[in-house]
Order: sequence, then C-alpha cells, then structure tokens
Amino acid sequence: MVLVKSVKPITDGWLFVTFDNGEQKFVDINPHMNGILKKLKDPEFFKQVFIDPELDTVSWPGELDLDPDNLYKQGINTDIIKNLSKSLTVENTASKITYDQNNQRERA
Repeated sequence: MVLVKSVKPITDGWLFVTFDNGEQKFVDINPHMNGILKKLKDPEFFKQVFIDPELDTVSWPGELDLDPDNLYKQGINTDIIKNLSKSLTVENTASKITYDQNNQRERA
C-alpha cells in the first residue's frame, strides 16, 4: 500500500501527487466526479484539497477522500510525461526540417 505525502491541485480535476515511495504522478480524477464527489467539479472547492493526516491520502472538507492505491494506479508518472514531451519536441523539429527540405529552404 502506498500513501500520499503531498498533493497539489493542477486544473480541471487534475492533481499532482507525491507518494511515500518518492514517485510523483499526475492524476485525473474527472471520471470520478459524480455522486458524492460531484462537489469536486466546483473549482474553488477542488482547490481545498489536503492530506488527511490519519489516512495519508487526498481529502477535501466533508470527509471526502480518495483511495491512495487507486490514485497511484491511475496516475501518470512524471518520467513518462517528460519522455513524451521530449519525443514530441524531437518529432516536431523533424517535421519542420522535412517541411523545409521539401520546400527547398534551409534552416539557419
């Protein structure tokens, strides 16, 4: 079982979560914002996120909390995002170079 050590609300239902094993993940909780968790759709309420000291998990006022194991499983590791970002940057650069070559122009 992993526990949550810190949380930061990002935007539109996304959280940046640090777990007790040192991993950091982006977690999209939008799919869970129904029923009792519908309150989380309010941006001001969403920003009130905190770590429950007894449960070591993400919580909001009114005893709304999320299972830390589910957060961990559903989260996207920051290393994956970094690698994707690098890949897209390299891909975009390659596309621009190819585009320029097809138009007989050289990049400075």
